[in-house]
Amino acid sequence: MKTTGFSRVSKDLIIKELEKEIKNRPTFFIAKHDMVPAATIDKLRAKLRASNTRYFVVKNTLGQKALEKAKLSNLSEYVRGACGFAFTSGDPALSSKALMEFSKENENFKVQAGYLGGQTMSADQVKVLASLPSREVLLAKVAGGIQAPIAGFVNVLAGTLRKFVTVVAAIAKKKQS
Repeated sequence: MKTTGFSRVSKDLIIKELEKEIKNRPTFFIAKHDMVPAATIDKLRAKLRASNTRYFVVKNTLGQKALEKAKLSNLSEYVRGACGFAFTSGDPALSSKALMEFSKENENFKVQAGYLGGQTMSADQVKVLASLPSREVLLAKVAGGIQAPIAGFVNVLAGTLRKFVTVVAAIAKKKQS
């Protein structure tokens, strides 16, 4: 396969940039965007910035070479047609959610695969990730779960103390009468 339009130096720079992104942002998604206008892709980029994600449109051969150099050649099969990489250093659930919402709005945009925590994710797994609450919401639920037994224990102690005070008050009132 011959990639035209770029000099060898330009191609090498693009491959190095993609390699750098793969190493620095080890969570990324590969999407296919046949027939999606460039202006619409720019709107996607703006949405993704909120989740600390960058979207790169790449030529297939350059994307495949970058994946090979990063020892992720198993993902090369997803780099077909007009495609791009969404590299995130933020919450992967937010990034996948933005990508899946964009795919609902644009029928020619499809998330092909993802890479998270050293594992390849299928498009279906990316959909599941998109359905998860954000990291902050999950942490709040964990904190609430940890706090609940403590709060219950405090309420039991307070109830016992309240009953004790009520009994002492009743005894004092009885002795005064």
